[in-house]
Amino acid sequence: MSTTSTLRKFATPLTVGTFLVTGVTGTLWYFHIVTDAGRWLHEIIGLAMMAAVGLHLVINWRAFLTYFKRPIALVLMLGFFALTIGGYVMPDTEQAGGGRPGFAAVQMLGAKDLATLAPVFDTDGDALAAKMVAAGYKGATPTSTVIDLAGAEPGRLMGAFEVMGK
Repeated sequence: MSTTSTLRKFATPLTVGTFLVTGVTGTLWYFHIVTDAGRWLHEIIGLAMMAAVGLHLVINWRAFLTYFKRPIALVLMLGFFALTIGGYVMPDTEQAGGGRPGFAAVQMLGAKDLATLAPVFDTDGDALAAKMVAAGYKGATPTSTVIDLAGAEPGRLMGAFEVMGK
């Protein structure tokens, strides 16, 4: 049995299987039905799908090349390629730096002063500042922002919020 016929046994089923997983998880994600397992499946199986499609292309290379002779197929393939590149070249207007929305929320809250945040923690600005000083955040006052005290790095901000929540 040749290598190509062995690969043929796996290429199409792997392509179909990985497409099924990424298609279903992507659709659920679109409708905001996301779980940690679903996110992991989408990302990891999506990478496996790239390998499966690559394998499928290698095995069917001659047939694939015939599509470049068909204007409609060529326009569609180039259009999807341009769409993919454009999605990463165009500026992101909602999140200028990209990244996770949760981190953007933490940054936004980190820019607020302790007196503004205090009611969230069922206290006042002076008590919250005292709690921060006791935890080692030197110079904390009701007018200090969390970023002033902890820095702008999300992990440090989350640490400061944990102190405030205790």
